[in-house]
Amino acid sequence: MEKNLPKLLLILTVAIISSSTRCTMALRRCGNCGRIPVPYPLSTGQDCGDQSYKIRCTAGTLWLDTLGGSSYTITSINLFTQRIIIRPASLAGNACVTTDYHSQGIQLDDNLPFNITSSNTILLLNCTDAMLHWQVPLNCSITSICHDYIRENAPVCKAAPLCCAFNTGGSQTAYVIRVQGGGCAAYQSFLYKDINAGLVKKWPEPGLEIQWALPREPVCKTPLDCKDLLFSTCLADPVSTWQNRCFCNAGFKWDPVNGVCQSDKCHQCNRCASHLLPIFTGAAVGAVGVLLIISGTLLFSNNHRMKKEAQKNLIKERKEILNAKYSGKSARIFTGKEIIKATNNFSKDNLIGSGGFGEVFKGILDDGTVTAVKRAKLGNTKGTDQVLNEVRILCQVNHRSLVRLLGCCVDLEQPIMIYDYIPNGTLFDHLHSHHSGKRTPLTWQLRLHIAHQTAEGLAYLHSAALPPIYHRDVKSSNILLDEKLNAKVSDFGLSRLVERTETNDSHIFTGAQGTLGYLDPEYYRNFQLTDKSDVYSFGVVLLELLTSNKAIDFNREEEYVNLVVYIKKIMGEERLMDVVDPVLKEEATKYELETIKALGYLAGACVDDKRQNRPSMKEVSDEIEYVISTLTAQEISESKQQILSKP
Repeated sequence: MEKNLPKLLLILTVAIISSSTRCTMALRRCGNCGRIPVPYPLSTGQDCGDQSYKIRCTAGTLWLDTLGGSSYTITSINLFTQRIIIRPASLAGNACVTTDYHSQGIQLDDNLPFNITSSNTILLLNCTDAMLHWQVPLNCSITSICHDYIRENAPVCKAAPLCCAFNTGGSQTAYVIRVQGGGCAAYQSFLYKDINAGLVKKWPEPGLEIQWALPREPVCKTPLDCKDLLFSTCLADPVSTWQNRCFCNAGFKWDPVNGVCQSDKCHQCNRCASHLLPIFTGAAVGAVGVLLIISGTLLFSNNHRMKKEAQKNLIKERKEILNAKYSGKSARIFTGKEIIKATNNFSKDNLIGSGGFGEVFKGILDDGTVTAVKRAKLGNTKGTDQVLNEVRILCQVNHRSLVRLLGCCVDLEQPIMIYDYIPNGTLFDHLHSHHSGKRTPLTWQLRLHIAHQTAEGLAYLHSAALPPIYHRDVKSSNILLDEKLNAKVSDFGLSRLVERTETNDSHIFTGAQGTLGYLDPEYYRNFQLTDKSDVYSFGVVLLELLTSNKAIDFNREEEYVNLVVYIKKIMGEERLMDVVDPVLKEEATKYELETIKALGYLAGACVDDKRQNRPSMKEVSDEIEYVISTLTAQEISESKQQILSKP
């Protein structure tokens, strides 16, 4: 009975509050759908909940609709952790293909307040090598638990060439579990499974956990729209000037979990409940108030304990940041007030980038300095870890080819880092957008210049930084170009400091992370990270610079989706010049054609399957410097002006 008491009291509470027209709910709670209560802010209709949090109730069953036309049954909802569990798609008939193959798997709308949590273990089934675009640490070995699942639960998938397992969170999978375009035809999801656990005795029911962001105050057009939210007034929203919201009056604050304007004097649920009792009349309703106090206290206590534990870990990390010794130019601690003002309260108009880790906003400080402000997504613990890791790494480095940390902010809900604003986008943008006419193609001299600067930055991390640093996510989209088209290596969220010991002076063992397609195959297979892992990734960037082809491109033949595989075949046939970007060949001099070949051979050495055959990053940098040694500074300068002068 004690075990079921919180659930029983929660059901009673929801039923009672839903029946009261004088309750303090922001909007009317939606009624139960079947046996599942629908808490605020979730909405199953136009007249209840928050309309940004729409789910569907059909014939007593709750559904979550996603992009591509797929829908998934909601099996449970937890109000106090803001979590939904859905039932993933099943296999279609006798084929190793999931029923949501047509919609390419689960694809949440990233404009809505839902995202996939880090509590899910995904099994990818019926895969090919084309799945190498996933930006997550995968276990595709023969010991992966996916083989155990196939043997016991999906024998139809035994004939498939490859299966993998990974844990969600802190990556591109924050909104997507992809099949079809991801190189796999099927998947399955389970909660809280260890991908390296070995033999699984009993598989639980499949499930995928999704969380919702806490809602803001309800939108209003007239004062009457706020009548159901006691102690509130319809006022202009300072964040969105075209919108009004029901803001709580002085002495009250918005409680996004319960959807009420709560008195500032209420610090515990039992005290707040006594404030609400006058709303209800009669002895029966009074008794219900007692139940509310008991249930509120139990649930608040549990929720408070969970939040306190999470905050404890975050506070520890913040203290480390505050006590860190910055090298090079001084970095500072920004206040939350400064950052909110600089970004206009993280306005979408200032959003310049978004990924699995979180978001990057353009910010303008009081002194006019333009900055890039990076924050983890609320509730994404892995994104938070990556932001904190990036702060720790950048506090220890100072090089002209690395993006410069200006400081960080640790007094908002999520840790935030502030660094130089780099205005000319990424190398990826320049290499892969000029075919569409959006950008002027980079000249060969400039490509060499960018390659050399990037190699210098990485060589500094490997050889000059103490302790050495392995970047782990070198790719063209992490190479930024400044106002003079100088390269700046960015995004150190996955980087690792290498503490050398007597028994280990060159590598560390860690789960394979990075962007597959750029990921060192030896690191991918044995989880042994070395400086040569960055060399491999940089070799892929060199191939992009040479060909203007993407590292992963599904428009190529299936066996050549991976650029390295494709180029190795071409180079084996001595046809390198056939795949060089035509823009480079059109105006190239005889000498430039020779330097193009030289860089191609260097790239080939960098992406050698065996890491012992690859050059060091310092050797790569020196080789590129030698290649461009005959180019004059004037030629490079003229190339820059040519690019910068065109729209």
